[in-house]
Amino acid sequence: MPERASRTAVVARKPLLARIRAWIGGGKPPKPAAAPQSRAGGKSAEAEPVFAPLSRLTVAQWLWGDGFLSPGDAAYVLDLVKPLGLSPATSLLDLSAGIGGPARVIAQAFGTYVTGLERSPERAKRGMEMSTAANLGKKATVAVYDPETLELRANSFDCIIGRGATYNVVAKERLFRVAHHGLKQRGQLLFNEFMVDPTAGERPELAAWKAKESYPPRLWTLAQYTDCLSSLGFDIRITTDLTGAYRSMIVSRWARMLEEIDLKAMAKQHRLTVIDEAELWMRRIGALEKGGLRVYRLYALLNKPSR
Repeated sequence: MPERASRTAVVARKPLLARIRAWIGGGKPPKPAAAPQSRAGGKSAEAEPVFAPLSRLTVAQWLWGDGFLSPGDAAYVLDLVKPLGLSPATSLLDLSAGIGGPARVIAQAFGTYVTGLERSPERAKRGMEMSTAANLGKKATVAVYDPETLELRANSFDCIIGRGATYNVVAKERLFRVAHHGLKQRGQLLFNEFMVDPTAGERPELAAWKAKESYPPRLWTLAQYTDCLSSLGFDIRITTDLTGAYRSMIVSRWARMLEEIDLKAMAKQHRLTVIDEAELWMRRIGALEKGGLRVYRLYALLNKPSR
């Protein structure tokens, strides 16, 4: 077995969060130190060094690659969209744009015009800045939106994609109705999504993951997704369980980052940001392993009447 693969296997056996905490020199995240006091009771002239905050967006890109905030690099995205048959004549809507990495990869590879939508204003702003800097300000746009109130022009897109775009949406059926309205007659819908195993029941690992998410998850089962899409007129062609592969990507990327980034050399504030990001992903792993959380890919075609 190659040395890197062997190290990755060790990480898979040992909880990553514990390894990260040990890596930076302690069993628990370090607490900010109080400023030393002088004998007279006043503040010491020597203050703790002040560092610019480390952005969670930066840590995420250390993990997943420049412009990417979740598992799946450029090669993964290009493989994901293979069924769509993209070309410069294709119009594509991405409902999970993040900071635009996938949109830019697709635009560069196929010449496709990609409209990226992102729920977080911070991510949307940063993503549009990055697209503009890459001379893709028109071909890979990123704008903020609310998936609960989204409206689309009729027959305006050939394809709609998403990666974790719906699991925390309350009005899922409404969102898919809007997607149906916005797709052309032979439009394509492709997304990877968190879903829940209906046989799992209430698990503490799932509750722990939900508590860490920015938007409360409103999980559906695979059957709920397929029933909803079928009722709207979608012909579902692919339903693939990606749970194992998704978990493996999380583990391998964290293992790589531990090898490439010197966490012990970081400022305390920066180490805490890394630990906070690690806790989110370790809770996701826990939910995937024991909490009944699944990741599925769905690919569907729309055959609505021409007008």
